[in-house]
Amino acid sequence: MSHAAPRRTEQTEIERKYDVHESAAVPDLAGVGGPDLAVATVERDDAVELAATYWDTVDHTLLGARTTLRRREGGSDAGWHLKLPPSAGTAGRREVHWPLGEPDETVPEALRRLVEARLRGRPVHPVLRLGTTRTVTRLLDGSGRALAEVADDVVRASNPDSASLRTWREWEVELAPGVDGAEGERLLDAVADRLEAAGASVSSSKSKLARGLGAEPAGAAGPAAGPSAASSSGGGSGGAASSTPSTAPGPAAPPKKKSAAAFVTSTVAGLRDELLTVDAAVRDDEPGAVHRLRSTARRLRAVLTVWDGVLDPRLAGAVVAGAAHVGHASRAARDAEVTRGRVATRASSAPTGFVAVQATGRLEARLDERLHEATGDVRRMLDSHAWFDLLDAVDALVAAPATGPHAADPASELSATRLRAERKRATRAVRAAFAAADASVDGGASAAGGAGADDVSSDLRHARTAVRRLRQALEVDHGRSGSGRRQARRAEAVQDALGEHRDALAAVRTVREVATLAHRLGEDTFGYGVLAALEVERAGEALRRFERAARRL
Repeated sequence: MSHAAPRRTEQTEIERKYDVHESAAVPDLAGVGGPDLAVATVERDDAVELAATYWDTVDHTLLGARTTLRRREGGSDAGWHLKLPPSAGTAGRREVHWPLGEPDETVPEALRRLVEARLRGRPVHPVLRLGTTRTVTRLLDGSGRALAEVADDVVRASNPDSASLRTWREWEVELAPGVDGAEGERLLDAVADRLEAAGASVSSSKSKLARGLGAEPAGAAGPAAGPSAASSSGGGSGGAASSTPSTAPGPAAPPKKKSAAAFVTSTVAGLRDELLTVDAAVRDDEPGAVHRLRSTARRLRAVLTVWDGVLDPRLAGAVVAGAAHVGHASRAARDAEVTRGRVATRASSAPTGFVAVQATGRLEARLDERLHEATGDVRRMLDSHAWFDLLDAVDALVAAPATGPHAADPASELSATRLRAERKRATRAVRAAFAAADASVDGGASAAGGAGADDVSSDLRHARTAVRRLRQALEVDHGRSGSGRRQARRAEAVQDALGEHRDALAAVRTVREVATLAHRLGEDTFGYGVLAALEVERAGEALRRFERAARRL
């Protein structure tokens, strides 16, 4: 008997929905399409009965974020289904499946963690039950390949909270896997013409869940709508509920076009959406996800610091503090991951036989242990009050009126003033770091632990922070003005050189730490010295690269 663990599967759903009268008949769709995709034949399946239970919070948090979570029995794809809104620049919705399990099972953790940034510890429960009689018409090309299918659904919805009943009929047209892009859209358009001629009209509802509940929630139109209020703890994931009930006001009147408020609000909303996306990526252990989390939090902090005085000061301050906490909590995981890669690279570049396998094995084991611990800390942070409070604060900041003294300033004028200040700040910090590095005896070796190492490292760290904030501000403003890209690249060159210097010295410290342990155990430590020397050399090269890049900044 097989005991294989359940497996999560995914697909991209590209579909269109239509309202239709109960007496309408699905028209003949043979011949629909054009020269690229043409329907040659159709096949109609027998009707099947589907039973679905939709899960959400009491205030329909998931629906407000254009997300649906259901458990469906019957048909060829029975199981748990999580439908996520389209990503930026994409047409289809991400649909994640999980095996059906037992009837009394709660929401699978593999699905819940993908939306925990929306739920924020809140419990979910059944909010709607649907019974659907579905008749599928499959559209095939001349070779018999499936192009799309039309589902003719007669739906019966019952609300377990209100005991209300609703019934309706709709048609869904969904492209087959592998059919997408412009060709897929043209096929959907052609099918739409035929269906509308038969009496169908574009659906007035976003989803069966929204229609079954009787109304589209206020947040349903926007992909980034967050929870409206904190509730009791004890969610399906076991995570902590937000410690402070959200008091975010309703959506404010949109700020004037081209104002600083419009620019900063839009930027913060985009970063908020990225935080929600990267939360699931970290929980899913996707490569580079912790780095994305750290970078997004830093960018959010930079925007609100550089454009201080535009949005609500109290909320902006809370977001800046929360973002700083995220950066601090994720630093150890990022450092361990980077150092592990550096050790492998240096070992492979060392002369043959200079670095023993025992040395690299001990280093990798130590770094794997450190990475595991640090990544666990990041995941625990994502289930903490601090993380949920940050997400609540960002939601509130985007929704609240911009009450800062510079909210009504023209975005172009305020950005020009703030970017000049950031350039001056970065220039001063770089000059100080340049002088400190120039005064050190040999750059790399001195900073690795020699005389004046702390002073040099402090100046370099301040320069890296200032230049990174300048680069981030320039990149953010580039989206508005279309300018500043060249200076952003120059700032990035300085930041990369200083980052390489920092990472090299971090690797030296780890190598020395593990070499000390190996020495106590009586092992040969020659290879550790080789690795440390190679990293010190890289640190010196990075300082020289920094000096060249600093002159161009």
